Amino acid sequence: MFHKGLWFQHYKQSKYILWALWLVAAFSGFQLLSHANNVVVNIESSLKNNYKFEYNFNADLEMVSILQLLICIGLPAFLVGFNRTNQTLEYMYAMPVKREHIFVSKWMLGIVHIIGSTTVGLLIQLIVIHSTILNNYLTDGLFWIYYLQQLIILSAVFSFSLWLGFIGGSFLSQAAYSVIFLLLPSVLFGLVKEMVSLHYFAFGVTNIRDAWFFSMTLDPYFQNISFPLKLLKISEWFRVASHPNRGGSEEYIELIRQTYYGWMSFLVPLLVTLGSVWGMLRMAVTARNENNGKVLLNNKLRPYLVAGVVMCAFLFGGAVLEGTLGNHYYGSDGTEHGRYVENIAIYYAAALGSAGIGYYLIKKWLGSKQQLSKN
Repeated sequence: MFHKGLWFQHYKQSKYILWALWLVAAFSGFQLLSHANNVVVNIESSLKNNYKFEYNFNADLEMVSILQLLICIGLPAFLVGFNRTNQTLEYMYAMPVKREHIFVSKWMLGIVHIIGSTTVGLLIQLIVIHSTILNNYLTDGLFWIYYLQQLIILSAVFSFSLWLGFIGGSFLSQAAYSVIFLLLPSVLFGLVKEMVSLHYFAFGVTNIRDAWFFSMTLDPYFQNISFPLKLLKISEWFRVASHPNRGGSEEYIELIRQTYYGWMSFLVPLLVTLGSVWGMLRMAVTARNENNGKVLLNNKLRPYLVAGVVMCAFLFGGAVLEGTLGNHYYGSDGTEHGRYVENIAIYYAAALGSAGIGYYLIKKWLGSKQQLSKN
């Protein structure tokens, strides 16, 4: 795993993507600096126009998170999926090293750059905080929590995406599986809630806010399972943590705290990282090559993929069209009961149509092969 030739080969193939991680770290400091300048402008405006200034965190850290997550998905897809597509992975297998070491060296290269770039980003952020007016409103502790969340989430995303290189046989399929499986728990929960609520309303049960399935208490669990979402909503956490009195209702503030401070917030990404590395080591020994460039490396997984796509297409298509044409809302007084029954027909018609389209598309995709020339 410490074979110098392997490290050099991996770095040479992915150096521009690795450098992008460091550029994003610098970009996070720029976002905070821009936020500090906006705060100064707003304070000067409040003094000039004689109104009270209230601080509100509005640095665009969501953009930073989007770039980080895209890189941590794209990097393993390039290190494994692209190598399968252009067949260079077969040349690596011919090297006098164990297959496990090939993939562990890929993993270690990514983790080193994730830790290094995130640490540099933290230092830049702290320098900006202590050298600008933000020092009056933000504490170092907030950025240490942000740093820790970045480390464990980005490491888990990278590790999981790298392990998916043993499921998908091409760059596109590996990247697609990474996005889908990382966000699937939260999205699927929302789609199932939509379907269940529709049936409640159709039978005249409209007061469902107090039901445990629709309460806010479940949201932190699914956000922690779909842990990349926490980084995408990190600015909301900063707003609540920097000014709890204006963060919203007590229930909402507690939800935010559970999402970012609860035991699941740290345990889930760590388990995903460890499980992905373990799975990678196990599967590297018997890695398949005959389906390189295809959507799936193992044909035995085809029925499960088809079933999953059809189910998700069913739920998604029904929810989208019914949400557009229907008229059921949480907390409605139930005065349009007939319309709610009509929504059932709209939902299932759209769901069945979407399932059929999903089945056709996935079968066609499974029959394709994304293969590049060896030249």
